[in-house]
Amino acid sequence: MQTAHIWHKLYLHRAKIIVLTGLFLGNMALAQKAPVTQHRLNSDKKILKYGFFLGSHQNSFGIKYSQAFETSPDLENLLAINSKQKAGFNLGFMVDFRLADQFSLRIVPVKIGLYQHEVDYLLMDGTVDTQLIETTRIEPGAFLRYRSIRRGNTRMYVVGGLSGSLRTGKAKETDTGGLVIRKLDIRAEVGIGLEKYFKFFKFSPELRYSRGLINVLNDGEAFYSLGIDRLVTHNFTLYFHFSD
Repeated sequence: MQTAHIWHKLYLHRAKIIVLTGLFLGNMALAQKAPVTQHRLNSDKKILKYGFFLGSHQNSFGIKYSQAFETSPDLENLLAINSKQKAGFNLGFMVDFRLADQFSLRIVPVKIGLYQHEVDYLLMDGTVDTQLIETTRIEPGAFLRYRSIRRGNTRMYVVGGLSGSLRTGKAKETDTGGLVIRKLDIRAEVGIGLEKYFKFFKFSPELRYSRGLINVLNDGEAFYSLGIDRLVTHNFTLYFHFSD
């Protein structure tokens, strides 16, 4: 049975975490050396703010083998099933509701995500049968953010919430009878980010991890789904937010 190696995934993405931390510490050091002109002081007082974002993600499946993987004669030549990390892109629109100075509710009514999922079936003879699934998905969500006290033109924050993921159209599977995933997914998401205030806008890089809460495997008796009991999504996304 495969498990989601969370610490290994965080190790792969530690460079992104180091970049965000470095930006924050660098700005704190500069703020302590000299007075800073604070930008967009009225921005934090607004009840309603709008913005947009771009993102780049790496996604994979967490795979749990089925009982048939070990017992079915149809799978006697199958050695392992592995999911590879694949890159993707997303963009969207967001609305922030101010709850207090350090708390806000972020609603994402529109988000478009482009995905590739690759699952490799390693056979006893050493060959690999690859299933590649390409989808375009609509992914609205709601997130609660807690921000640090503003220091100069910088704030750190943590974010968490839920999002939905709905496939648009038909997935582009490798071939007919191949691995098929369901149209709907629901995800829990957590992340950290940095708000940087500029004269005319606010820029916020953010690193977020999301995990699927439901099984997205479309059950069937085909070779590609017979050996799998459960598929859940895992995504690491680096976002760049631009807002008022």
